[in-house]
Amino acid sequence: MIYITGDTHSDFLRFEIDKFPIQTDMTKNDYVIICGDFGGLWTFEEESNREKYWLNWLNERNFTTLFVDGNHENFTRLYNYPIEEWHGGKVHKIRDSVIHLMRGEIYDIDDKKFFTFGGARSHDIRDGILNLDEEEKYMNIVKEEHTLE
Repeated sequence: MIYITGDTHSDFLRFEIDKFPIQTDMTKNDYVIICGDFGGLWTFEEESNREKYWLNWLNERNFTTLFVDGNHENFTRLYNYPIEEWHGGKVHKIRDSVIHLMRGEIYDIDDKKFFTFGGARSHDIRDGILNLDEEEKYMNIVKEEHTLE
């Protein structure tokens, strides 16, 4: 089974059992695809404790998390992961079951073909992609809004 959502912006609470109860019947061969603005890799240079917690938490779900990058991503970090082949296309494996579907690829998932493209025009980002200075500034804002308790 495939479920599709978008714009998590590093807030993965929508995948808690009480909000997404069907996951108790899912397996790693079931997929949740996040269409842009995943936000799970945000800290400027390396994985923060918060990121580590949530990426491991997603990895432990019964399903596999797939995501296509949006315009609110840390591309510097994202594109430093090794490239692997997966279901017919290129990916960055962030965890065993947290996988970035790269732009311009075609994947065969659950007997369906998916073409991926990412990014968007944004009111808050010039040219649709965060630059390094803006990434750090935006990251600090997000950190203030989403502190891990």
